[in-house]
Formats: sequence, C-alpha cells, structure tokens
Amino acid sequence: MTESIIKFYNHFERTVVLALLCLLMLVVIFSTLGFLVTIVLTMIDRVGSFEAHLTLPILHEVFAGFLMILIGLELMKTIVMYLDEHVIHVEVVMSVAMIAIARHAIDVDYKTAPPMAMVGIGIVIISLAVGYYCFKKADLLSPPGKHKAVAESD
Repeated sequence: MTESIIKFYNHFERTVVLALLCLLMLVVIFSTLGFLVTIVLTMIDRVGSFEAHLTLPILHEVFAGFLMILIGLELMKTIVMYLDEHVIHVEVVMSVAMIAIARHAIDVDYKTAPPMAMVGIGIVIISLAVGYYCFKKADLLSPPGKHKAVAESD
C-alpha cells in the first residue's frame, strides 16, 4: 500500500513539474516575442521621427525586460534540473534571486523611493553576493562530483 502511494506521488509530482515547465516555456516564448515586437516598433518609431537616440526610461524598460526573460530561463533551468536529478540546486536559485533583485534595482524610482527601501535593497544585494561567493568557495573546496543541493525528494 505504501509503495503504491509513493509511486502515485512520484507520478503526480512529475506531472505537476512538467506542467509547470510547459507553462513557463509558453510564458517565456510569449514574453520574448512581445518584447521583440515592442523593441522593433519603438526603434521604427524613433527612426521615423528622427529621434534615434534611446532615452533613459526606454533603456530601463529594455533592461528590465531582458532581465525578466532571463529570470524565466533560469527558472526553467531549475525545473529541468529538478526533473533530471530531483534536487534543487542552490547556485541556480541564487542566480535567479540575483537577477530578480538586479531587475528590481533597475525599476526603482530613486527620486521617490523611501530611503529605508534603498537600504533594504542594498542589504539584499550584499547578502546575495556574499552568499553566492561563499557557496562558490565551498563548492571549489568540495570533492569533484559532489553536487550542492537544498533538498532531495528521494
């Protein structure tokens, strides 16, 4: 009985993870195409009006868009690695977090943001950088073939 429940759970988990991966792929494809169309239309509009230079707000939107798509790709990598090894890799999670906070730092309006929010963002950035550095340093010290993981489902 226990064996059949565990087998059912493993099948259920795999189905849910595959569904999440497919949905995320659709979102990344849709957002990439929409982002491409937006950039092309903006460039055509700029060239048509003889205003070929890019302003700071447009650059903010472009960089934030790129980072959002990168976050989606990194999340897809996390899901694929989980499907393959049933392990959540710390390095990938940390890189997603760093990309997300970088995107947030780009989006912040520094003229109106509360000072404590800026301090908080700075602390998060420093914490992630220190954590990533420590993780990489520990990974270099570990024997080859060992993978760092948060949890195993088996």
